[in-house]
Amino acid sequence: MFRALRGLREPEALYGWVRAIAVREAVRVARRAARAVPAELADVPERGDPQLAADIGDVLARLSPGHRAVLVLRDVEGLDEEAAAAVLGVPAGTAKSRLHRARSSFRKAWFS
Repeated sequence: MFRALRGLREPEALYGWVRAIAVREAVRVARRAARAVPAELADVPERGDPQLAADIGDVLARLSPGHRAVLVLRDVEGLDEEAAAAVLGVPAGTAKSRLHRARSSFRKAWFS
């Protein structure tokens, strides 16, 4: 990018040019990560494994209280969106969007 900067004909297009390069690089990195070798079945912990419970607890502790609450209510306690929203005292749409963000945050924290 820095080597080709001198050849840029329209300085106004710098932002779009850099953004296009960044997007292509992000896609390339994501594709490479998707080809990563999956875990062996022997490496996956069994249900009821105390280490798995500790790992899940650690990841849950890293979530914000709002995200942790809606995630536990929906995925652990088994409440539906309306019931979880009622417990939290928020509209159902808010609970649904928090759940989406909570699951995304959990996923990122789990794989990091």
